[in-house]
Amino acid sequence: MRRIDLRKLNPSQEWRTRALSKQTDIDNGVIEAKAASAIWSELKQKLKDLSNNKCWYCESREDRSDNAVDHFRPKSLYPWFALDYENFRFACTFCNSIRKNPETGESEGKGDHFPLVSGARAANRVQRNTEQYLLIDPCKTTDISLLDFYDDGRPRAKYPNVPVKNERVVRSIKYYHLDHPDLNEARRQLALDIRDWIETGDELYPELNTGKAIIAKAFETNLDNIARAVASDAPFSVFAKKMVKGYQDREWIEDLLECA
Repeated sequence: MRRIDLRKLNPSQEWRTRALSKQTDIDNGVIEAKAASAIWSELKQKLKDLSNNKCWYCESREDRSDNAVDHFRPKSLYPWFALDYENFRFACTFCNSIRKNPETGESEGKGDHFPLVSGARAANRVQRNTEQYLLIDPCKTTDISLLDFYDDGRPRAKYPNVPVKNERVVRSIKYYHLDHPDLNEARRQLALDIRDWIETGDELYPELNTGKAIIAKAFETNLDNIARAVASDAPFSVFAKKMVKGYQDREWIEDLLECA
């Protein structure tokens, strides 16, 4: 999960006016929140662009999936927040919709789930600022730093011995379906690619200063492969960077990470 800066989303004044009008209709019971889907759907491409076409929750790029504008706080539970663009997230089908995990048989996916740590649900924007929720928010730096991965691609909590932080990650893995077998396998394959690129780099690096152009070219190409994997627009780039950091005792890897 990579942090998304929602400040970069700047809907037109015309969109804001129409959204406010529809929100008023929702608040007054004229229409249900789901009836205003055309409004938030207009921002789908802009939300998608903020993450380089990747799901904000799992960092996958599934162009063939029915990607959606997810309401971080579900519109069924927070109708008063249904048309505020700060509540919108771009999500793939498996993170946003309820699906069965083919390995465990359990139903996972966000759906209308929004568990709280404690207390009542926020009823307005002011209360929203103090509401204690469990799910990790990709728009909060302090949230995304709680998520970690095993080397084989499986997600895990970075702080398993801190109860609240651990629970937030465990629940987020379930409700965002971050442990779907396809995601785990894609990350595992990426880890293997990175290992191969690192090993190739280790073989080439000692010969880099011999003046042989073919060695320099091969090393540069190999370095580019790693750099592309950790770039912000690459699928699973946060996981990739974690894998590369595991090899940062190499001088050439440390140099790469400083520029990544």
